[in-house]
Amino acid sequence: MPGAKSTRRQAIAGLGAAAAAWCCGDHLVTGSASAAPAPPPDFRMDGARNLLVDVADDLSIHPRADWGADLPPKRAMQREDVRFLLVHHSATSNNVPDPRSLIRGIYAFHTSSAKGWPDVAYNFFVAPDGSVWEGRAGSLDGSVTADATGGNQGYSQLVCLLGNHVDVPPTAAAQAGLTRTLAWMAGRFSLNTYADASTTFVSRGSNKFPAGQTITTPIVSAHRDVTFTACPGDAAVALLPHWRRRVHATLAATWETDGLQRADRVRFRAP
Repeated sequence: MPGAKSTRRQAIAGLGAAAAAWCCGDHLVTGSASAAPAPPPDFRMDGARNLLVDVADDLSIHPRADWGADLPPKRAMQREDVRFLLVHHSATSNNVPDPRSLIRGIYAFHTSSAKGWPDVAYNFFVAPDGSVWEGRAGSLDGSVTADATGGNQGYSQLVCLLGNHVDVPPTAAAQAGLTRTLAWMAGRFSLNTYADASTTFVSRGSNKFPAGQTITTPIVSAHRDVTFTACPGDAAVALLPHWRRRVHATLAATWETDGLQRADRVRFRAP
């Protein structure tokens, strides 16, 4: 339905900071229904907490406690069999002065009756300033099954860019944070990132691929690759080939060989 897609994209592009959208792509909720819950009096929202966790060279992640210590998951979540990584965007304003407040608002919407998910849908968030934030509880410890608008087809971990990338690409800092996070996750779950690496699996169900259908998709994919949605926006999707190359180069630099000896992983750093 080209007409409907055009209308949704126009709606996304027309949203301002006063009418932020809390979900990805063309599924938008605005106004009081998605208001960020007020933090408790003793919870610092001014950046003073900074409970950063160093997960690799040049990659530190704000744990969930840094934005949602008072917002536990609504129910228990399962571990995931990770075979690929999905890039999303939040479809909110590109002006993000306070990632904590924005993520709390996303939590409020994702756990509301409108979505009914147990927690924020995404495993990690990347802000325009390049900072990386743990999303769904437990994601720093290991794989956690995520959720996605249009259906979770399974076998993935989700990284969400905070911003709207229908027409505007992510900042250089956000791209660096995203590719570092994707490379770390690819190494963590032993995913092949070489050239046009892809994975094949049986869908658990989405509006694009019904449960039981066989899917083949790149190791680093866009939300729209597995679901009918505009997410993560045309400007972001145009950069996916570049991001895949950066992810592979970063991951490849963590291995070294000595003559005919097998490769050994060394420090995780950019080439």
